[in-house]
Formats: sequence, C-alpha cells, structure tokens
Amino acid sequence: MANNITGLDEVQAKLRQLGNERKAKNAATRASRKAMNIVKKEARENAKRLDDKDSPEKIWKNIITKAARTRGTGLVVMRVGVKGGASQYANTRVNRRAGRAGRTYQTQGDKKNPGGDTWYWRLVEYGSATNNATPFMRPALNNNQAAVQAEFARAYSAELDKEIAKL
Repeated sequence: MANNITGLDEVQAKLRQLGNERKAKNAATRASRKAMNIVKKEARENAKRLDDKDSPEKIWKNIITKAARTRGTGLVVMRVGVKGGASQYANTRVNRRAGRAGRTYQTQGDKKNPGGDTWYWRLVEYGSATNNATPFMRPALNNNQAAVQAEFARAYSAELDKEIAKL
C-alpha cells in the first residue's frame, strides 16, 4: 500500500539544501523504519493476544521491520512482516515466462527464529477452508496510517537536520 505525503514544503527546502540524493535516501530509510515500527508494535500486541500460551512458537517474536531493496535513489520501501513467512518469486525472465513472477510461495520457516517456526501465521491472518481469518497484521497498518505518516514527516525532517548539520 503506497501513500503519498503532502505538505512537506519545509522538508523539500531541506532536500535542496542537502543536495545529495544518497544521503536523502538514507535519511528517508531511517525515518520510514521509525514510522513503520509503530505498525510493528501494534502487530506484535495483536499477535500476543492470538498466540497459544501452551505452544513454544510465538508469532509476535518473529514480527520484524525490514527495508526492501529498491532500484535507484528516489524510492524507499519499508516492510513489516513475519520472519520465515511468505517469500516472493523474483521478477526474472524465467519466472515471468512461467507466469509466477510476483506471486508468493510458502516457506517452511526456521526453528532458529526468535519465535520458533511460525510458518502458519498466514493461516491465522487470512484463514483457510476450515478456519476463519483472525487478522492481526492488516489492522495494525489500517489503524495507524495517520500516525505513521505523521511520524515519518517528523522523523524525516529530524534526519535531514542531522545530515545538514554534518555539512
């Protein structure tokens, strides 16, 4: 889900003053991580309510914030997800030809993750043929969009100030 933030005239002036796209992207990455940690925190709280107390696997311990790889300097993508969760086929010529580029596939997880092997988190989030969905990730984002945008704007401005002070 991509959101455009408007009303950042002060930040745009700071970007012109900084003049270095790479430093601006690094600042944006740090700011977006701080902003998406709000979603991570609520997703963990939601997952704690759903986790089975008797099971050694804990979904909430495997929820992480991770920057996605992007091409170029103008784009920053930050993800909140479950370690050992779904993986995605790369956008390669072979995968495009086979019609699977961009589709996800199930991984077996990893018992070495902090919360254990929680490959089944998708069954909780999206449901299955025999179980109803009990979403914990989607509401974390939907309920905090305004807070995430406000935190990003605040953190990005602060990060740019730090970069400008280094000049």
